[in-house]
Amino acid sequence: MLGPVFNREAITLPRRPRHYALRAIYVTALLILMCTAWMLLAGTQVIDDIGDLARFGVTLFQIVAPLQLALIMFLAAFGTASSISQEKDRRTILLLLLTRLSNHELVLGKLIAALLSPLVMVMASIPVLLTIRLFGGISLDQVVRVLLITASAALATASLGCMIAFWREKTFQTLSIMTLGIVIWIGGWEAVYASGATDGFMGVLQGFATWASPVRGISSAIYPNILDAQPWTVSDPAVQFSVFAFVASIVLNAV
Repeated sequence: MLGPVFNREAITLPRRPRHYALRAIYVTALLILMCTAWMLLAGTQVIDDIGDLARFGVTLFQIVAPLQLALIMFLAAFGTASSISQEKDRRTILLLLLTRLSNHELVLGKLIAALLSPLVMVMASIPVLLTIRLFGGISLDQVVRVLLITASAALATASLGCMIAFWREKTFQTLSIMTLGIVIWIGGWEAVYASGATDGFMGVLQGFATWASPVRGISSAIYPNILDAQPWTVSDPAVQFSVFAFVASIVLNAV
């Protein structure tokens, strides 16, 4: 289904030393962040009971989850756009277009191949997130929702980068338009949500912001409120954003 473009990347990616170095550096950075936060906590206050440990776990989780979301989103977008732009710069994209590859094999092959590294980084972070959970104050459900939102956001931004990269000829144009698009997407929906409008057209947009904004999705996972929505239902912002990201990815790749 994905074609030879994806198969080639899937075979050659594990052979590259950078593939393993990137995972090791990323996990090491998360562990250093966790250790630094622990040293700051232990040096500024006395830890008497498990409640203090639970509060530390919650605070650390609230730092790591959004940080990982932002990093993976931009890595996925830049990785996909750069992969296609390099093909254009080397003129090899013309050779691919002359082959018997179908449109979906070329687009999906490049997209999923570029997503391999970011998604592997997300999987590599699972032991770190579960280690943070050992401090207390965090449920397994929250960890799963954070991983789902991060993967969904990576898919959406990678699809945006793929569409822009096939559209524009120059690498700089591709990267600049893509970065601007991601910033406007996140900032725009957050501005709509912060407006607090309830009536008229702005009220409709304000309600849709929980579907379209990754910040709303990740916030619902790290700041759970049982009075607002039940987890894993349509009213859950994490589920809403995941559905939106999947639909948006289909539309962007179809274009």
